[in-house]
Amino acid sequence: MKIREWLSIQVAKHPKRVVLVLIILFNVLFIAASAAIISSLSLQGTEQMNFFHAAYYTVTMILDAGCIEAVIKDIGTTGVALTLTCLAVIIIGMITFTGAVIGYLTNIVNDFIEKASAGNTRLYLSDHTVILNWNARASEIVTDLLYSDNKETVVALVESGSDEIKKDIEDRLRLTIEKENEAVYKKADAMSFFARWQYLRNNKLGSNVTFIVIEGNIFSQTQLKDIRIDLAKAVMILCNDPSDSVDEDGNRSEEGNPQAVKALMQAADIVSAGNAAHHQNIIVEITDPWTYDIVQRIINAKDLGENCNIVMFYVEEFLGQLLAQLSITPELTYVYDDLFSNKGAAFYTEHVQTEDEIGYMREYLATHENAVPLTLLTHNGESWFCFAADTQKDISKTCKRENPGCTVALNPPQSDCKRVIMIGHNSKIEEIMSCYEAYLSCQSADRKTDLKVTVIDEADSLKRMDQYKRYPFVEEVAELDMYHIDKTIEILDRLLFNVPEETSILILSDDTELDENADSSALMYLVYIQDFIRETLRKNPSYDENRVKTIVEITDPGHYDIVKGYRHVEAVISNRFTGNIITQMGEKESIYDFYKGLLRYSADQPNGQSRKPQLKKVSSFFREIPPACTAYDLVRAVFEASVASDQHRPALVLGYVKAGGETVIFSGDLSEIDVSLQAEDKLIVYTSFA
Repeated sequence: MKIREWLSIQVAKHPKRVVLVLIILFNVLFIAASAAIISSLSLQGTEQMNFFHAAYYTVTMILDAGCIEAVIKDIGTTGVALTLTCLAVIIIGMITFTGAVIGYLTNIVNDFIEKASAGNTRLYLSDHTVILNWNARASEIVTDLLYSDNKETVVALVESGSDEIKKDIEDRLRLTIEKENEAVYKKADAMSFFARWQYLRNNKLGSNVTFIVIEGNIFSQTQLKDIRIDLAKAVMILCNDPSDSVDEDGNRSEEGNPQAVKALMQAADIVSAGNAAHHQNIIVEITDPWTYDIVQRIINAKDLGENCNIVMFYVEEFLGQLLAQLSITPELTYVYDDLFSNKGAAFYTEHVQTEDEIGYMREYLATHENAVPLTLLTHNGESWFCFAADTQKDISKTCKRENPGCTVALNPPQSDCKRVIMIGHNSKIEEIMSCYEAYLSCQSADRKTDLKVTVIDEADSLKRMDQYKRYPFVEEVAELDMYHIDKTIEILDRLLFNVPEETSILILSDDTELDENADSSALMYLVYIQDFIRETLRKNPSYDENRVKTIVEITDPGHYDIVKGYRHVEAVISNRFTGNIITQMGEKESIYDFYKGLLRYSADQPNGQSRKPQLKKVSSFFREIPPACTAYDLVRAVFEASVASDQHRPALVLGYVKAGGETVIFSGDLSEIDVSLQAEDKLIVYTSFA
């Protein structure tokens, strides 16, 4: 009974091991029995064959039937018993020895391949990026790493759907490379052979991302250690998409994100171990106040020291602030699309030893021309400076200039009025409205900007928001019916063509829709509005269509080309923006503090964090239009003029927008960029808002 009990345990725990032992044991006994029989049946010519010779010949016959001649030298003189025995040895041995061993090894190889394909093997990596869980933003994180200057390895641990994720990422990376290189080849067509070769060599995009997806348990310490989370440079814990937690009636079916909390607790426990890498960033997505509070408690309770830095990325707050800011200043869509990504110019941070922000900026601009200093930050008790540059290395490239190449004079800030027509809704609607409130509350007396908002939405959504009664800046609320659009058209006719202000139309994508319906309502609203504007222009050709800017939020990047097919429409791929920000946070220490100040309107922010990119019309920003000069001279001249003014608010030029819509972001060697501004152009200026 003891033996049977032990054997049953072994079969349950180690079935492969038991099968291997039985195969070996049976074949040893079979070869021994066969050798004994053959040696006892030796006839003329084989009388001297002992047991060990017979055992050897038995094995050779099993492996190669032709070796039977070593035993049966002459079939005519060999007895029937020996012949049948040898044939039986060959047939049985081929099945029990050769066949069984090959089958067992084949299963081992197949099992190894299956485990490797599923990612269930221990990885030996370091300085890689780990993604726990998967959502619509994850693919944007991986894609943005294509533009990194270094080779990147990304390991994603997901609970299910690994095959679909692999295919999606492979397609996204391939299409992105093809699209980028198509533009590069097109630009190189007119160049000489050598210039073209050099340009392609420096600008052609290649696949520098190795992507591994593992299907398993994101809460398992074993699997987290297998993907070497302790040596990763960044760990990104993603929450579920809003559509995953919506019931049949369109209501959120759950509160909080306990999965993200559990994953964070496991990751933080491993990363904070003594043998883990130092200065790791753990970015955890937050979608609700409950999760925010729990994660904050984890941060406060766990002494991580210098091992890692936990950053909470409040998705809905960031996206709400972003959409509100872009609806107020639509031209910033192109600016953020460039600066939030690794592609082209981007934001970088550098550790500095100074507390004199203005003095540092002045000295830096006099000795550097490949980056623009933006603001001084304090992170973990240390001073950091944020820059706009092409690469991290560009920040340290030096030059020597005695005086600015030109001088400018600035006008004082001017008041204006902003009008926004918001159509539709999403899960970030309250954050958008809160951002509008903050925008109005934090302005200074010498620069008072009015804001007028009209909301057009479905009846159920308006009811959930109590008709927006608590927001005094909401002038009007109107019910929207996609299938009876005439009433909405009447409102647009009155608001767009009978008011003097420039108007932005913000079309929101309902991110609680099922994946197959993603962006469907936003695209339908866009079709109606564009048809209305086109018909109005036909009736009134003198109308200035540039006065109306349409911002369309989309969640699926595949719809980007559809939206861009319409004139004067800016597409905001919300998942791409947030994915890019998360990527930047994983790579650059203290950049999160900069992004918080960049997107948030708040009257109590420190001066450095109240600065934001703003669009300044050339004719109103300057007392006289500057002469043609380089980007470097313009940046330095505007900075000196701004700090010399009564407000002493540093203003840094990041680029400009031509009257026709062309957007230029300064990057690379600024002394090589020629700038010639016209009265109707707009400067992209990073300066204090309040």
